[in-house]
Amino acid sequence: MNKTKSFKLNNGIRGVIVPLPGLKSVTTEVFLKIGSKYESKGEFGLSHFLEHMAFKGTVKRPTAQQINTEIDAKGAGYNAGTGHEMTSYYVTTVKENATWAIELLSDILLNSIYDKEETKKERGVIIEEIRMYQDNPMMGLGGEFTNFLYGDSKIGCWNIAGEVNDIKNVDRKTIVDYKNKFFNPEEMVVVVCGDVDESLEGSIKDSFSGVLKNDLVLPEVKLILNKEKNKTIKKELEQGHFCMGLPALGWSDKRKHALRLLDIVMGGNSSSRLYSRIREEKALAYYVSSVGELFKEGGYWAIQSGVNLEKINEAMEIVREEIGKIAESIKEEELMRAKDYFLGKTKLAMDRTSFISSFVGQKILLENSEETIEEELEKYKKVTFKEVKDLAKEIFKSEEIRTLVCHNK
Repeated sequence: MNKTKSFKLNNGIRGVIVPLPGLKSVTTEVFLKIGSKYESKGEFGLSHFLEHMAFKGTVKRPTAQQINTEIDAKGAGYNAGTGHEMTSYYVTTVKENATWAIELLSDILLNSIYDKEETKKERGVIIEEIRMYQDNPMMGLGGEFTNFLYGDSKIGCWNIAGEVNDIKNVDRKTIVDYKNKFFNPEEMVVVVCGDVDESLEGSIKDSFSGVLKNDLVLPEVKLILNKEKNKTIKKELEQGHFCMGLPALGWSDKRKHALRLLDIVMGGNSSSRLYSRIREEKALAYYVSSVGELFKEGGYWAIQSGVNLEKINEAMEIVREEIGKIAESIKEEELMRAKDYFLGKTKLAMDRTSFISSFVGQKILLENSEETIEEELEKYKKVTFKEVKDLAKEIFKSEEIRTLVCHNK
């Protein structure tokens, strides 16, 4: 990877240009520290709602149809995503359209009109999205588990989209007030990566210098772990779905690399312990997935699966067994396979400019770090077998297991 160009605008926005010669695509992505973790009661779901409104019309491009037509005419791809700690918006296109992509993203972020009727329509879309996740445990149970663990925290919406009751009265004023409260150039990063060079610095400055400074200090978030360890949700389902997890680390903990490798060993791929036992050996489930989350303040490791209603206890007992014995039974060859898997998957992903932009932007926004992917991979290579065993002994304790079960019994 060629040398990255980093700079800072007068209003505090950080810009990064990542040259990747030889790649056809160019991704421009804007990262903002606006996320559901910072929402107080009465604001639940608004970070996600604000993201939904981004491509609905600006002063220059008044309608969603106009924006979509313009993007399609370039053959470009776009999307946005809201997390607990940040929101990002991106456009992937070709080199000759890079300046256009920068201007488009600045326009939708700085000049959206948040039309009253569009806001009302999108409210209905988001309510149906919430119901979709509620009706589909394979998609929604991980979010329910996060909310089960941390829902008692004084600040934070832990199911990112909120509940229907949080959204049903949101109007244009609600969205504009929320944006004005949290939109802070000091907490923004603009990344352009692909076969580009530092000549795009001027385009970034021209497009984003108009963001006004904001004196907001983000609220301090303290995770409060639910004292209850078990919860059941009753729904009419053909399968039973469960999520089982343990309190773990935050991404600010240097042992996070060891935890990621442990995660791979336990349930992170198709040769992992839990996938092998639950699906391949016992044929109890179609999917077995790792669904843990790491925040700055803490996090959790978890596994999720959907199984025959009559077999759910058998599958959950397998998870308990593997949690109880991993610290003593893990083998060095399992660690080496996990490292090779992670390194291989990451190197393959490095062919995608969207992967590079996501890594670079999150590192700078959340960790204030310009560490490269290569430097990050070196940390994984250096994780020792002792570090993994010690961490497994600390985290994988049967008495700390939390369970969320969804079935119709």
